[in-house]
Amino acid sequence: MLRGKAGTKIYLSLRDIYESIQGEGLLVGTLSVFLRFQGCNLRCSWCDQPEALEFADPNMELTKVLRIIRNFKAKHVVITGGEPFCHKELITLSKSLLETGYSLQIETNGTIWLEGMEDLASRIHITCSPKATASFFVNPSVLKYASELKFVVDGTLEEENLLRSEFIHFLLTGRVVLQPEGNKPNFLKKAFELQKKLSEAGYRVRVIPQIHKFLGIP
Repeated sequence: MLRGKAGTKIYLSLRDIYESIQGEGLLVGTLSVFLRFQGCNLRCSWCDQPEALEFADPNMELTKVLRIIRNFKAKHVVITGGEPFCHKELITLSKSLLETGYSLQIETNGTIWLEGMEDLASRIHITCSPKATASFFVNPSVLKYASELKFVVDGTLEEENLLRSEFIHFLLTGRVVLQPEGNKPNFLKKAFELQKKLSEAGYRVRVIPQIHKFLGIP
């Protein structure tokens, strides 16, 4: 039984647990179990999970969560939200999944870091999606451990946002994804235009829409 320091059970504030394929970013196509935390510190106008924005009391015990995950075939777990780093229980959850043999991915807006994640972060694929609502700020610790940067291409994203000094290393190593907001044609066109401009400047980025929406799956 997984318990906290005082011997109490650990509960998580989760909205969904389900199996699907990863439809976004560099791990697109990977069979995955998705854990969606309830509660986010940002409010993006185009958020495709608005029902997961408000914080709520923890509703699911960690041991039960791990038992549900074992019932799925996927051996890759994606922790998303909401914003996972708003929840201190993320550390215990991540450690439990890694110790059980799962590969792990965390999707974050990058504004928050939890002390204690440092020993685990090198074993986790961290997908950071900088947001205009946070002026594209990313916590330095998130940048240190992030595996990729995924930018939503909407009406606000511009080339200068991508070329911020703290993002250059990701551009040079081909770990930047441009994701057209809502798979809309005008933003897909804008993504291609940004990709060409960055390519001319010597940087490699990938345009990857939300594949799961094309397939009609969650």
